[in-house]
Amino acid sequence: YCKWTVANGFTSMLPNDSKRRCMEARSSLGRQPSLEGHLVEKGQVVQYSESSFREAAILWLIETDQPIHALQHPAFQKMVEIGSSARNGIKI
Repeated sequence: YCKWTVANGFTSMLPNDSKRRCMEARSSLGRQPSLEGHLVEKGQVVQYSESSFREAAILWLIETDQPIHALQHPAFQKMVEIGSSARNGIKI
């Protein structure tokens, strides 16, 4: 059986062979790696509400000296529609 498994590229499932592979895998892993180096801290995500969006839109109109009909412009509405599907905020 052992010669056949080697010749045919088969992994032996005999209890001692399985136990040995398990022990080798545990010793080669050591400790599970940390995710610390892979995590990226994101800024605070503002939760959507009609009132906060309205307030932000009015503030944008005033501070950028936009005409009030800019909110009805198709390009602005498309931008808002695209941004509304963002799950983790938007970076511009």
